[in-house]
Amino acid sequence: MPIKVLVDKDIQQKLILRRYIDLPKLLDMLHTKSLYFRRADSFADRLEGALFPSVRASLDKSYTVGDIGTNADYFYRRSRIGNYVSCWTRSRKDSMAHWQLYAGIRSGIVITTTVDHLLRTALTWKRDVLVHRVQYVDHLKVKNYVIGRYSDPLQFKHEAYKHENEVRVIIPQESDVWESNPIELRLNVPDFNALIQSIVIAPEASQEFYEAIKDLCSRYGLKTPIRRSKLAYVPV
Repeated sequence: MPIKVLVDKDIQQKLILRRYIDLPKLLDMLHTKSLYFRRADSFADRLEGALFPSVRASLDKSYTVGDIGTNADYFYRRSRIGNYVSCWTRSRKDSMAHWQLYAGIRSGIVITTTVDHLLRTALTWKRDVLVHRVQYVDHLKVKNYVIGRYSDPLQFKHEAYKHENEVRVIIPQESDVWESNPIELRLNVPDFNALIQSIVIAPEASQEFYEAIKDLCSRYGLKTPIRRSKLAYVPV
């Protein structure tokens, strides 16, 4: 079957994406020359991949009358175990909340890219890739939504997470042995210089940390610009 790389129509190719990470994740990324994806059922959000009650009722009804071969619980499990996710923030600007939640204000890092640069990397994986702008909803209020792919529920998160402004990259892995999928997935990045547009250092990082990141990136051949967060500076 042909490989599919699908992107939401409202996502612009030049959209800037940011990923807030800590130092161990940066080291892992550079050392393994890969992007890290996590199986959807291993996220802390209990509503990750949750079916809307209306969808659940429809699936169970169709299963009961024999129109489909699996029920809602099966669809829910396969959606979560059969898909891997990499989470990015769509923003040109720093977020102190994101520094605090996902990276650390003293020892965190942001890597930035754009949708088109990310897609060029994704095409080298030679597998299906889905890029979705997350929609934040109240699951109880969504009615008459039709789902097709097992990955469809992963386009939605509860409105309590709206601050994330998330764009997520989803890698389906839904073969017949999907229940044996490992928790983690790493996909090769042939050239980080073609993917990463800049690296931003945490707003309260020391000069020593800043220099250490510059040295680390140099050792791995990363030539992308490295700068401090704009939140580190007092306007004059």
